[in-house]
Amino acid sequence: MDEPSALEALSEKTLAHAADSRLITYCPSMDLVALGTADQQVLVYRLNGQRVYGTTQKPGASRVENIKWKPNGQLLAIAWSDGIVRLVGAENSRIVHQFSAGEGVTGITCVGWGSNLTSRSSSAMKSATSWERLLSSEAILSENKAYLDLPRDLSQIDIERSLPKLSVLPAGGSSDEVFCSWSSLDAIFRPFDPKDNNAIDVMVVGTKEGHVHVTIYNSFVVGAFPSPILADGVPSHLALHASHEKCSTHALLMKSSGSESLYFVPMDLRFISVSSEYLSLLASRSTALQNLLRYIHQVQMLMVTEWKSTQELPGRFLGNINETLAEKDTRNIVQALYHSVATGHTFPAVKEWLVDELQERGHKRWEKAVVSGLENLRRLVHENMLPALERCTVILSRFSGIAKFQSPNETVGFSSHQISLIIDTLACLHLLSSKILVQVVDELDLFSAFSLWLRNEIDRLASDSSDSPKEDDLEKEASIDHSKVLLYLQTCMTTSPLEVYFGGSTPDDYSSSWNQAEQGLPMFDILDKQLQKQEAGLPFMRALPRVELVCKHLTGQAKAIFDQIAEAEKRNVLFGKAQLVGIAQDDQLMDMRLCSTTNLASHTYIAFTPKGLPSSIQITRHKLAIENGISTVQQIDSSVIQLGDGQIRDIMFLGDNGLLALWESHDAIDLLSIAYNTPNTVDTSSIRNYPMEYLEHLHPTDHRPTLFNNGDVRRKFSQHKFPKDGSFIPETLEIREESKGHGGTAERVVILGKDKLHYKVFCLSGRTQMGIKRDDGTGDDEDISMS
Repeated sequence: MDEPSALEALSEKTLAHAADSRLITYCPSMDLVALGTADQQVLVYRLNGQRVYGTTQKPGASRVENIKWKPNGQLLAIAWSDGIVRLVGAENSRIVHQFSAGEGVTGITCVGWGSNLTSRSSSAMKSATSWERLLSSEAILSENKAYLDLPRDLSQIDIERSLPKLSVLPAGGSSDEVFCSWSSLDAIFRPFDPKDNNAIDVMVVGTKEGHVHVTIYNSFVVGAFPSPILADGVPSHLALHASHEKCSTHALLMKSSGSESLYFVPMDLRFISVSSEYLSLLASRSTALQNLLRYIHQVQMLMVTEWKSTQELPGRFLGNINETLAEKDTRNIVQALYHSVATGHTFPAVKEWLVDELQERGHKRWEKAVVSGLENLRRLVHENMLPALERCTVILSRFSGIAKFQSPNETVGFSSHQISLIIDTLACLHLLSSKILVQVVDELDLFSAFSLWLRNEIDRLASDSSDSPKEDDLEKEASIDHSKVLLYLQTCMTTSPLEVYFGGSTPDDYSSSWNQAEQGLPMFDILDKQLQKQEAGLPFMRALPRVELVCKHLTGQAKAIFDQIAEAEKRNVLFGKAQLVGIAQDDQLMDMRLCSTTNLASHTYIAFTPKGLPSSIQITRHKLAIENGISTVQQIDSSVIQLGDGQIRDIMFLGDNGLLALWESHDAIDLLSIAYNTPNTVDTSSIRNYPMEYLEHLHPTDHRPTLFNNGDVRRKFSQHKFPKDGSFIPETLEIREESKGHGGTAERVVILGKDKLHYKVFCLSGRTQMGIKRDDGTGDDEDISMS
């Protein structure tokens, strides 16, 4: 019999703070290890030990309770004890998405993240040739060779790449930080890829209150479902989740808080198996629309802030002089300055205000506040708001097409009429943005003339009035457009025309102005007529052009659509009958794996260490039959083995056939490999380790384990041995399986030491990388080469 092969160490790392053994995960597509520490940090390291980033909460805030990589490795989900789940990028700590698992949540018990293929989209791809393939081919089109599904192919044409790229928002203040960097913008507004049209990402989050929260496409919430199990009147919570890309049924392992019993529950996501072939397009674009609405909301808030900045300082200056003038006569500052521009004579009180109070310094502050505010406002409208509105229109046009071309037997949760109303609201917002842009340009031009005159007036009044005007002063006076100065005083000095769009509003204003829109009537024509009345100086509905109110109405309309889509999908989430599994020794000493044999059947394996048997491993197998997306448990069997007089430290499934276990005996810790799913066609006599034998599943206390002494354990199950290192004692393992979609990366395992301050990365299949740098924790990198 062959001796166990030595594990090849790829990397090791010494941590500054102790790691939480429950919070360690290996990125499925990149050499990144994420872990949570005792001081509530989440740290991400490269294979060479270099820290990529770290993220933490404010002191005394929520605790980190779970971390999970997205199946493609692009995002890391961090679940906090307050029920908030934040998705951060793989290469930076920017929060790309964030959602809540429910109100009143006191903790997260599990986060599962999988990718499922949609059967209809897969069959459509096989039965129809895409327009791109046809255009790139020299083949002659004929009915026998290929045909196009026009609605499907039109929906997949990538229009968004042709639109202007969204610009980042200014950092600080009320800005959402996810919109303040190019990297996070690219991550959150990733264009729809038609190649992803046959897959949908599903995240399942379990709470301590027993709810199961389902989200698709990163942040589109399907809904929160109450616990499918009540044990002794207490809801059970989600302990483990497993899924398979070819199976729309997900496996849930629920744990009873009272009895500590484990239950297996199949969860059927029929919206994946029997829903429209446009599901992935709909879900991904719904998520993109949600993000665009967040972006538009942030832009609207920044626009209001910039407009207010143009009013505050000048308002204080004008307020002071108006109080002074009110004490002496009935004229105000606008009338007084108009008199100065028209006649060249300045009233004494105004002269004192200009020379002694405002001065050159005050004028510069005034000019900076107005010019910078208006310039920023123009930039926000031109570079942020208008491009975002265009992208929203493109997405909604896709929604409209989906609603029109859906099958009579299917529902996507909304109608084309509802989409047309949202597009109408977008048109209202586009009209207001265009009006604001024109007004900002005009006001900048008028203020430029006014500012030039004001500076010249201050200099003239501050100089000796007995002196004759200098030639330079005459040239400055001649360069001033006095008609623009007078127009500014009349229209913009004390009341900016932009107040029509940014003035304050109340809930009563919203209800009185947008009640017709709430009744399902288009508002663009009404808004256009009201703006024409405003420009003509006639009475108009003052609250109707408020940008804040229009954005509020747009958000409400979109939320109604999202809720309807979610409700349509929520009705297609079904929970099967719960099956009692047993009681585990520890929450960490269990794992679950879903193996899909065909589209109509799957096997779910649950491995755990039974309570009171620290050296035993029990594997329970549930055979499921699936028809029309609904699963039925056909057979339950299990197998139990007792591994000598040692103790199981950790267990985890490796692929569809192997189970890894950290087994501690009196003299060593071994990494055991157990074949839990040996195909019937394989000759078991040639298998080095012991193949599990399954019998009918009995009551958890009636199982009789197959006994192995310590020598048999090592002979039958020990295929790998750790390098000799007396200072490193393995405690917890985490597996990164072979990645077929990312260059065929070999299986790797992360082992966390017993002291929680060291971890090592090993290659299981013998493949290593050259020139890896090892971090020994001292800050110095040591080059190591491995064959």
